Amino acid sequence: MRYSVAALLVPCALVLSACTTVTPAFKDIGTRSGPCIEGGPDTVAQKFYDYRIQQRNSDLAALRPYLSDSLAKLLNDTSRDPNKRALLQTDPFSSRTTLPDSADVASASTIPNTDARNIPLRVSLKQGTQSWQDEVLMIREGQCWAVDDVRYLGGSVHAPAGTLRQSLEQR
Repeated sequence: MRYSVAALLVPCALVLSACTTVTPAFKDIGTRSGPCIEGGPDTVAQKFYDYRIQQRNSDLAALRPYLSDSLAKLLNDTSRDPNKRALLQTDPFSSRTTLPDSADVASASTIPNTDARNIPLRVSLKQGTQSWQDEVLMIREGQCWAVDDVRYLGGSVHAPAGTLRQSLEQR
């Protein structure tokens, strides 16, 4: 029996291509209903803190592109409830009651899993001579990274619970 070289190469090529295919850990990374900010988790988190420091306000509509869908909904619901609104009068995105002067988000380049759906990042915050750290939880919604929670680590915490979400849900 005589086989042509092409007839032998095609099956070999298919077998080899199957060996090099990389399948992501999460095929469906969800959807996003709102606008988003471009960049990886650390870039979006840094842009979020920079924007808040530059603008010096807590306008939830302006912050929407930085926030996850569920956190944006929770903040909006809280802002409409007079019994829960008190936390939003301070800085809900930080351990301290007032807005920091500067923020430095840790790099996500040391995170080994590029298919991660959520990534906690340390944030070094500073106001005058005081400095502290908090942790921002970034989640992937569709092709976007967004702030989903803040863990208060900065010592004299003004919130009733250890994270932004817990504080909003407990009130």
